[in-house]
Amino acid sequence: MTSTLGFAILAVLARGERTGYDLAAAMRTPVGYFWTAGHSQIHAELQKLRAGGLVGFEAEHGPGPQGKKVYHLTADGLAELRAWVTEPPRARPERDELVLKTYASWLAEPGLLRRLFADQLAMHEERLADYEREEAAFGGPPPPGDPRFGNYATLWCGLGYERHRVEWCRWMLERLSSAGA
Repeated sequence: MTSTLGFAILAVLARGERTGYDLAAAMRTPVGYFWTAGHSQIHAELQKLRAGGLVGFEAEHGPGPQGKKVYHLTADGLAELRAWVTEPPRARPERDELVLKTYASWLAEPGLLRRLFADQLAMHEERLADYEREEAAFGGPPPPGDPRFGNYATLWCGLGYERHRVEWCRWMLERLSSAGA
């Protein structure tokens, strides 16, 4: 059974051939906005996908003495990815460390708690500004058949998330300030 990371790799390869290094870069941006994986995880997953016949590679000369592998999606990989895209996502447990900290926040020193939320607010405002710049560069959503549509749609989701986090952090800071915390 292909893992979710495997499907993330297949989705990147569906856009074009990539070396392992190029896959890791694509997994940082834009895929990293909604799914993260380390270089070692990607290479281990590539071997599983290759053993399953979902990806292949061509060996090419590298920049140094070592060759490089350029991975591509196989017909079976594309078929499995197409089938997976429309399946309902697997249930996943919600894990949000900041929300968990908020749940126990009554135990915290008030000034440190305000600092935590001020720092979180700044981080989410910065990310929101980055996402808004990316959105402006698109000039509107591409048509759904265009591979860039997926980039835009995930960016749109990220915009909503960051706007919500900014609003929530501001709300928390108002509550903490008004309570004299």
